[in-house]
Amino acid sequence: MKYFLSLICLSASLCAVDPSALSYTIIQDQCRVPILTPSLAERETEKIILENGLKILLISDKDTPQSSAGVCVGAGSWKDDHPGIAHFLEHMLFMGTEAYPDESEYMQFIKDHGGKVNAYTAPDRTVYMFSIHNDAYAQAIDRLSHFFIDPLFSTSCIQRELNAVDNEHAKNIEHDGWRQYMILKETGNPDHPNCKFSTGNKDTLCEIPQSDLKNWYSSHYNANCMHLVMISSLSIAEMRDLAVTKFSPVTNAPYQKKNPQSSLLSGQQKGSMIFIKPVKDLKTLSLCWEVPKEFAANLEEKAPEFIAYILNKEVKGSLFAKLKKGNIAENFHVCCDRFSKDSLLFCIDICLTDSGLLQIDSTISYVFAALERLRTEKLPDYLFQEFKAMATIDYQYQSRKDAFEMASETASDMLYEDLSSYPIKTKIPTVFSPQRIHSFLNTLKPAECVYFVIAEPSKVGVVTDREEKWMKAKYAIIPIDQKQLQAWQKPGINPEINLPGQNPYIPNQLTLQDTPLQEIPALIHQDEGSEVYFLADHYYGTPETVFTFQLKSPLFNQTPKAQVLADLWSYALQEMLADELSFAKDAGIQIELKLKPLEAIIYIRGLSEKMPLFTKKVFQASKQVVCSQEKFQIYVSSLVASYENVSKELPVCQALEQMSGVIFDQPTSQQKLLALQKTCLKDLCDFSEKFSQCLYMQALLYGNLNQELATELCKEIQTILATKPYSLQSQAKAKVLLLSDLHGPYKLVFETNRQGAAALLLLQEGSFSFESWAIQQVLSQALESAFFETLRTKQQTAYIAKAWDDEKEKQLLQYFAVQSSTHTPTDLLARFELFLEDFDKNLPMEISLERFEKIRANLITSLAMRSENMFNKAKETAKLAFYYQDFEWINKQIDSLKALSYDYFCIAAQKLISRKNSRRLAILVEGVMADDKNFCYELTSKEDVQALGQLTSN
Repeated sequence: MKYFLSLICLSASLCAVDPSALSYTIIQDQCRVPILTPSLAERETEKIILENGLKILLISDKDTPQSSAGVCVGAGSWKDDHPGIAHFLEHMLFMGTEAYPDESEYMQFIKDHGGKVNAYTAPDRTVYMFSIHNDAYAQAIDRLSHFFIDPLFSTSCIQRELNAVDNEHAKNIEHDGWRQYMILKETGNPDHPNCKFSTGNKDTLCEIPQSDLKNWYSSHYNANCMHLVMISSLSIAEMRDLAVTKFSPVTNAPYQKKNPQSSLLSGQQKGSMIFIKPVKDLKTLSLCWEVPKEFAANLEEKAPEFIAYILNKEVKGSLFAKLKKGNIAENFHVCCDRFSKDSLLFCIDICLTDSGLLQIDSTISYVFAALERLRTEKLPDYLFQEFKAMATIDYQYQSRKDAFEMASETASDMLYEDLSSYPIKTKIPTVFSPQRIHSFLNTLKPAECVYFVIAEPSKVGVVTDREEKWMKAKYAIIPIDQKQLQAWQKPGINPEINLPGQNPYIPNQLTLQDTPLQEIPALIHQDEGSEVYFLADHYYGTPETVFTFQLKSPLFNQTPKAQVLADLWSYALQEMLADELSFAKDAGIQIELKLKPLEAIIYIRGLSEKMPLFTKKVFQASKQVVCSQEKFQIYVSSLVASYENVSKELPVCQALEQMSGVIFDQPTSQQKLLALQKTCLKDLCDFSEKFSQCLYMQALLYGNLNQELATELCKEIQTILATKPYSLQSQAKAKVLLLSDLHGPYKLVFETNRQGAAALLLLQEGSFSFESWAIQQVLSQALESAFFETLRTKQQTAYIAKAWDDEKEKQLLQYFAVQSSTHTPTDLLARFELFLEDFDKNLPMEISLERFEKIRANLITSLAMRSENMFNKAKETAKLAFYYQDFEWINKQIDSLKALSYDYFCIAAQKLISRKNSRRLAILVEGVMADDKNFCYELTSKEDVQALGQLTSN
């Protein structure tokens, strides 16, 4: 992924182009399933192909809060002739074009206009995307188009960007997911391009001449292998003119895309166990099959996805239920990992308990018993009908998505379906063929499977005698005995593993409630123990609701013991609800339980018809959480691993945890680990019993329901809870540490065994006022792009370099963070301070009056935008109701920005970032640095310097 680049005027020659003089063809839309969401009723689409072969999907949505675009180039890392060249070239396209040569201008332009920008390289494609405020869309499209017309590939940028790619690789070295993927590649078929080192690093890329980059670009970045999606408030005609004008100059050289014909997996992988030593405390068993092309590319049937849908259920009689009943597994997931149009891996991932790690062969036997059940028993029609029905509902009643995410997803998906029918085959299965499904199940043979075991080798009695080349991960490959493979081939039927029953949460009707228009939520209930708001939806127009419940209890506090018990209680609650959660999820109802130091927040969202039923079952379960000693030990083991693994996160993540511990008095994972060691089952039982005895509930019921239904549900929940009130006067309040300005700035230094180093700097900017907040917002937006440009693009200190603002408990905060594999934390902190000094001195240049006005206007536009979907709107409204306690808060923020003058902003901003503001705290995390990157000054003595050196004379 990457950001960056380019300057400000349009190419005169392109501006002079008359779109009507350029050739394109309109493609007849074969997508026959309509979108029924009322708020999207006026959305229009058009599909065209330019004369140069570039395929374009235009989506005109006059109500979209932002515009966006995505370009998918049908060439990725599988086309590398140097390890990592596709990925490196993706970086280089952000480093300037002939039309926009400034390497930082593109990113700053997008950020200043309220947008986001990113890109990524996959095996078969490279995808570029951005979002931006509507009024800047045409200018942003012009900038993006030049990526594919006249990139500079400047030699100076090539050398600097090598460091960025190297830092990106270094960041991934101790990531267990990346390590598994690299071992999959190294042990895979050497004749398949997946075996290549796709990320690249300084060693593999340092000798690539500029000419090779240009040649690779001209050979693979051709219009006839590109797809473009444009999403905008512009009309179809305006978008078409923009697309045709800007993208017709993209070259259309002869290019024949050839997909790999050989198998991705190798003979040594199939039928073998690959044991991997993890960085974190993991206990995972994965079974992976390469799906034959005839099933992988068949979007109408979706046989692999259908089988994954069935196996993923956690209901009574399911494979996962059997594994949990035997205390073998904690988590379970079946997925289809797509590498290209006809390359797919079908994977079953099982997170094992300590007991399960000792029963790997038995666990695999249960997996094949479940597959045998599917093979031998007639699959009932209702399973496919549910699978198809929910996919259809998701498509027809879709919410307006975030513009950036929609561009990214759509551009990528367009590669796999003919543009004329897109997206119907991608989104909805249409053909139910039991015979074909049976044929697919027959390919899931024990001898064709690759078995990964990711666990500490000593726990499985294996010596990891191999080392992966690029990430140095330790692993071993052990062929499975043929007798064992044959036994798994004929596992027999297990009576405890059955097909799932019909889903009780599949909706029967999707009608929208007819409710009076209201702008402000109505307070429908308030007493000493609760306050409940109701708001009917009149904008999104989907048959969905979102329920937000914030539960405060004397049991929720900031002590490590309290947070450990809350974590254990959450595990036990979700265990009790396993059947309901699984059925509800498949029927479009989701629950999110978020534990905070002083409260538990429950979000329940989904299709509205069955939401009240599901919600009541959640609260009924919360009243009677129970746990056996056996399950308690599993939860404890899981939490121990979770808490210990925090020390194995990236150093910058560890720095953030330490900062929270100091400033917000939140217990660290190590403190919780110590508390967990002193926690017993009786403590959890006492917590569960007392939880609902004393509560304060804040709730927002929002969406497709009327006030009568909302009031009735509110009463039923209160009847279920039957709790004593936890009065407002008794409730603990969250706090923020105010740093003293008499002795600062301050720094704390921590050590870690993780590779790399991190520096995190906090500037406290004082108490909240609307005026101070407005100053913070304008300043922070300018700091974000300037900090990235300085620390990442110019100085190449790191891949991760980020500045951001925050507000906690009415205190304004500004953060700066860098994760580096080449610079020490002390060096990074010095660079932070130098950056702030330069920004302070040059503030009128960094934020000119013109830029101030632009940033301010775009902040106002962002605040005035509606949330892109109902869930985000619900979270925003709940925050206004319960945190700010003011539904006019956003209007007041807008007014404060409008009232802010440039002169006053400059004076106030300089006080915040200059040395006069000594309320600063730096968290420095010193990790392990590679010998060839460990450049730091050593404290020594005169005698040692002289002894190690050599005195010379002329």
